[in-house]
Amino acid sequence: MSDEGIAGEGSAAAELPTGVERAEEWDGIGNEFAGVQFRKVWTRNGARLQLYVPKTDATVLLDAMALEVLAEQTPQFFTHLIATRLGSEDA
Repeated sequence: MSDEGIAGEGSAAAELPTGVERAEEWDGIGNEFAGVQFRKVWTRNGARLQLYVPKTDATVLLDAMALEVLAEQTPQFFTHLIATRLGSEDA
């Protein structure tokens, strides 16, 4: 999946989540294993980053605090998360 091939696809691309007042255009990133769409949205409580996974129809809104916590993680943390999701016994 190319970066260009994921923006605008899927049901979440056409609607605003509950509580979202406005949103920027979707952008996306992907490779042969995964694809994620993202955009900045605004709620009554401020700006959020909305992530959407077309493959699973999963979506999440992350505020600045959540993004800060993610940014402080080590690559090993994400390796463990991915291994756990894939059912690795080494996780």
